[in-house]
Amino acid sequence: MKQEVLARTIIETMLNKALRDIERDPDRSIRNLIDLGINFAKGRFQQEFLHVLQEMMKNEQSAYYTLVKNVVSDTDHRRLMTIGMNIGFQACTVGATLIRDNEERLHFNIPWIYQVNFGEKGLPCEDLDKLIRQGKELGTFIYLLNADGSIGEEHISILKKHNDCAFILLVTAEKILGNLMDRLESTCNCLILVEDGSELMAEAADELKKHEFLYGIYLRCSREAEERYFKSEYLEQITDTGASFCVLMPGDQFSFEEDMLRKEKTAQIRGQQEYPFILVDYTSDVQRIDRVISNDSCAVAFDSEGYVYTDTGKWQGSPYNIRCIDLRNILENVTKK
Repeated sequence: MKQEVLARTIIETMLNKALRDIERDPDRSIRNLIDLGINFAKGRFQQEFLHVLQEMMKNEQSAYYTLVKNVVSDTDHRRLMTIGMNIGFQACTVGATLIRDNEERLHFNIPWIYQVNFGEKGLPCEDLDKLIRQGKELGTFIYLLNADGSIGEEHISILKKHNDCAFILLVTAEKILGNLMDRLESTCNCLILVEDGSELMAEAADELKKHEFLYGIYLRCSREAEERYFKSEYLEQITDTGASFCVLMPGDQFSFEEDMLRKEKTAQIRGQQEYPFILVDYTSDVQRIDRVISNDSCAVAFDSEGYVYTDTGKWQGSPYNIRCIDLRNILENVTKK
């Protein structure tokens, strides 16, 4: 553990210098930062990801240069550092090693990210705390939180308590324009995704910029609307919000052909590097990262009642409820190798 703390301290020191360098000489410093990351990255995912970035940055006209400049200038550096380290080091280095070791020892798959309902109508705080605590013991340090109902101080305290985790919070523009930003002000480990479709999106983006949060947009895919997601008019609208990410979340109905098409189009647009944000297909990109970390892929979520969901659907009964038994026992039942 002491070695992990020392390694994190050294990397944070170098990253702080890199952020200052980017503000002075962006293009050259971005390339140097990627090269530095490749030299220090030990995990398979970091190596693969950084080598892809290295190739992309050979294109001097890449919009991703603009993305990095915007993120560094508009985001509080404490937040940027915390989120970056909690994902890149804690989750993808320390956590990935734990996941691989535990999967080999326990003979069930462990996801690198959990989806959980969060808030007044979500999973109760004591059960959410239990899930995160036991999740970290198995190697998971990233949690996707679907805001459900109001978010109070007791919910924010969970984020602060687990300050070695990265939380991706899915919220509406209306929540951003309420009192949520004031409550989140002292948190540094939260990336915010705002649901697309609200007339208040521009105002919500301004509020997030004012508070210097790292943020993006998410949308639920549907057969009727999916074509427009990849049109230049829509991608330009995303650019205008200043979002760093646009995440395509799966819809209610599964279609293998449509999911494959979405995966291919997402990869194509990312490769073109025309827009200063990262387009993410949640389903395929989560699966890809999972396979890099531990060869197998598994998706696990918990609803407001505590029941577990996997790609096979909802698992009923107390043996599949985080409020009744430990996370390890649930995974033994639903993700056994």
